[in-house]
Amino acid sequence: MNDLITIYQLFKQFGDNHGMVNEFKLIGSLEDLQNIEVNHRGMYVNLDSANISRVSNSPIYEVVFNVIIIDKVKLDDEVGLITSNQENLFVMNQLQDYFGQNLLGEERFDEINLQGFSADDYNITTATANCSFSVGRNPDNRDIDI
Repeated sequence: MNDLITIYQLFKQFGDNHGMVNEFKLIGSLEDLQNIEVNHRGMYVNLDSANISRVSNSPIYEVVFNVIIIDKVKLDDEVGLITSNQENLFVMNQLQDYFGQNLLGEERFDEINLQGFSADDYNITTATANCSFSVGRNPDNRDIDI
């Protein structure tokens, strides 16, 4: 069973080492993206929510992360815009494969949303997805700390 540190370390290893990702950051909230200057493709991750479950009487958390891949493209470069979106999808797909190889099926990626934003002289492309992970927690046979 996974833990949050292992999941974070896998995100970080992928983001720091992937040839198409220039920056990786764990952010506190999606609002933190407003303070990031985009000059190249970056991957940003934040914890979104958790659900406590007792499937088969085994206490687990189902933890959801937001994954945001952002890229900057010249304004009026239609081919660049399409290419950027295609590359964002490719990176997200490789991230999914990376987790599949390292966590053995204890992850799930939801639909990938593509969005774009325009500024005066450039466009921003994004690919966002939620991914959830099963995370073990201590069994309930321990004393409750109260």
